[in-house]
Amino acid sequence: MTPTKNLSLLMVSALLASATSAGDFQADRERIERKQAELEQACEDARQVKLEPLRVRAFNECMNADRSTDTAEDCRRKTAGLNANRQNGSPRFYDLPACVEAFEHRKAHPKTS
Repeated sequence: MTPTKNLSLLMVSALLASATSAGDFQADRERIERKQAELEQACEDARQVKLEPLRVRAFNECMNADRSTDTAEDCRRKTAGLNANRQNGSPRFYDLPACVEAFEHRKAHPKTS
């Protein structure tokens, strides 16, 4: 075989290997993103369980407020999106185990693009 043919075969082999690596990388990235989405959903599900009693309490306070003209529908609308934010702070319950796991997974697999 001539040196030119050897070089050509080497280049083709390198291109094929890099294409396979790129495909493997993409498959890994998709797997990581699916796992992240699952973890984030588990976090939000756990948060909703903790937030529900707070929403019920806020709804009852809204309905029983003195001098309020709010209807049940008004109170439902006002309390539906309650995120239990701390005063001058962030939303609550991101310290639940499911949320910590989602955070750690994201930290271990930062997006590269």
